[in-house]
Amino acid sequence: MVTIGRQASRSSSHQEGQAGEEEGRSSPAHGCRPSAQSKDYMSKMNKVSPVLAMMVAAPLAVDAQAQAAQPYELDTVVVSATRQGMEASELAHAVTVIDREQMDTQLQTARSLGEVLAKTVPGMAPASQTLTNFNQTLRGRNLLVLIDGIPQNTSRNVSRDLMNIDPANIERIEVLRGGSAVYGSGAAGGVVNIITRRSRHEAVTRLGVQSSLSRVTGDGLGYRGEQSLGGGNETVDYGFNVAWEHQGAAFDGNGSRIAPEPSQGDLSDTDSLSLAGKVSWHLDAGTLTLSANHLDAKQDTDYASDPAVNAAAPGDARARAISGLQLDEQNRTRNSFVNLAWNADQTPLGVVDAQLYYRDYHARFTPFDARNIATWGQLVQTYLDSETLGSRLTINSALNDNTLLRWGLDLSREKSEMPVTTYDGTAFDNSGGLVFVDTGDRLFMPPLTQRNIGAFAQLEYDFSERLRGEAGTRYEHAKASFDDFTTLGLGNDIKGGDVSFDDFLFNAGLVYSLTDSMELYGNFSQGFELPDLGLQLRIAPAGFNVNDSQLKPIKTDNYELGWRGDWGYTQGSLALFYSTSDLGPVVIQDFAFAQSRAKERIYGVEATLDHWLNEQWQLGGLLTWMEGESYNEAAQEWKALNGYRIPPLQVRAYVEYHPHDQWLHRLQANYSGSRDDAFKDQVGFGSRQVDSYTTLDYSTRYDLGRHGFNLGVENLLNKDYYHVYGQLLRDGKNTSHIPASGATLKLGYQYRW
Repeated sequence: MVTIGRQASRSSSHQEGQAGEEEGRSSPAHGCRPSAQSKDYMSKMNKVSPVLAMMVAAPLAVDAQAQAAQPYELDTVVVSATRQGMEASELAHAVTVIDREQMDTQLQTARSLGEVLAKTVPGMAPASQTLTNFNQTLRGRNLLVLIDGIPQNTSRNVSRDLMNIDPANIERIEVLRGGSAVYGSGAAGGVVNIITRRSRHEAVTRLGVQSSLSRVTGDGLGYRGEQSLGGGNETVDYGFNVAWEHQGAAFDGNGSRIAPEPSQGDLSDTDSLSLAGKVSWHLDAGTLTLSANHLDAKQDTDYASDPAVNAAAPGDARARAISGLQLDEQNRTRNSFVNLAWNADQTPLGVVDAQLYYRDYHARFTPFDARNIATWGQLVQTYLDSETLGSRLTINSALNDNTLLRWGLDLSREKSEMPVTTYDGTAFDNSGGLVFVDTGDRLFMPPLTQRNIGAFAQLEYDFSERLRGEAGTRYEHAKASFDDFTTLGLGNDIKGGDVSFDDFLFNAGLVYSLTDSMELYGNFSQGFELPDLGLQLRIAPAGFNVNDSQLKPIKTDNYELGWRGDWGYTQGSLALFYSTSDLGPVVIQDFAFAQSRAKERIYGVEATLDHWLNEQWQLGGLLTWMEGESYNEAAQEWKALNGYRIPPLQVRAYVEYHPHDQWLHRLQANYSGSRDDAFKDQVGFGSRQVDSYTTLDYSTRYDLGRHGFNLGVENLLNKDYYHVYGQLLRDGKNTSHIPASGATLKLGYQYRW
């Protein structure tokens, strides 16, 4: 077996946004057939190492044609460009890699990136089939989303982080499961690092169409077009892509149009435009890369969710779509960023990766009738505007042949505000909830400035050929400030001020190689999550004092034990995790701030198994089970966390058939179990009982060189059911009792120029 020398993998580097410049492929463990490009890829990977992303690695298999003559054996270990680039055998974390090929396969039976992650990543909660990832936790806690190292989370959490980039601009996704001390704030549950497309010397055109099969109609048609091109030489290379998409209406298994999601927003009747580009200069002093990305997704629908269904008891009536909506400004997500990155392999300090970025973000939500809520008092539509300027620096210093020091600094400044557009209540009532007459914008959350500083250092040491360890620390400091303002509903005059937080986080891990194909690992890592100050400010009571309020950050202790093995034809992994925190997140009940922030504990197990029966057949799957509880001081007992935090049992199983190298068939079963723990414990919001369901997805792909064809059917058997999010009733009423999509067809064509 050929592997990368441990010291070589540590001493090399490449900028994170450039990780896509290498020919990345994931292991057969996720349904990707072994590639004949293994050795070419390996020669490139020898030059890759840490950047501003996350630790990741995936095995790459030998040429499938050679399997008939000799046992299937792993050629090498893929080293990804991360903040901790190292061999797979050195990883003390559970990591999932989704490469471009696997993502293309999954997108044939999914509407969004969130759905792709839900079907491929152990520990990830099921997607909502809407605009939000509000309920899509990772190991029961919030996740940090990065695009080329740029944080996508905002200080006022609006839960659209997985909607901020078009799939056309993604090379691969790396998911670190479990809390991370290396990345600081927001990574309590894990990190989803999205690496943008590499610069290929080619031009590719992609066209696609989508339609509901439970009801074939013009309203249910969707269209998509992509164009990418790239080129260059040894000194400079470039890549650009543009994508446009129209998503039509979604229909349930009965053929009824699915009502718009009234709380977080949905994807029906949405047009999106994505523009992205990257230019790299390969200089004697290192590689300089300038990249930019712009996504604008805007909804324009004539439908609303019928409020009449709320006359029935919650959960007893299905949300119903009604036509006639008159609303000028509808759901919208706009995300733009520019990133300047520099990588130098040889400096007096070691390998240096640095980046400077600017991000401009806008999100608008569905209008909400909050006239009966004292802290709101209006018929309103919220929107968020955010601007962030930041930089990241990572340095890898080899102290000797067995010791490496990774250290760096992260800086950011975010300015954000969340006004509301108010609407005429009389016009709304007289129209049955369809007509929205704009009566002007009002202040809701005041302009807020937040500054973050993080510094980290990690020492890695090889005790022997089979045992390695790592230990590190991170210092996190944040300061937020705002001016005097008056609350929207109650008209409370709130004095401005500032609040700061700081803490040290620690991590340590050990990896022991049982054999050349099996490892055991153990890991301790502390996560850190800043409080959502904006959530409190917009409903602040009279006499609110920012220094007296419970604005302490959440600090989690994460423990993980794992095993992984790779025997060529068979790959498997098992991870046991446990996390605890002395404080839970800010709790809002009946649209009022609840001061009680109980301590929490979450524990669970993740498992994967993949096996090649022969050259044509592969099967495998994954399993996730977890439970979470918070401590009730009054009752002196632990009570279940709600369904938005803790998903039911999740099982995925697939079988793939390759008649030959150009043709692939995939059938995948998706099972979501039942959960009534929160219902029995009567924990309030998100405590409804969740019933189990199973769906099937089918996809096929045929490659004819320049020409490529694909077909996918999500929910192949047209099952009529409610996904977890629809069963939990986000707004507490039947208007949120939204069914899942019925059978949905996708057809695609690709041409390489």
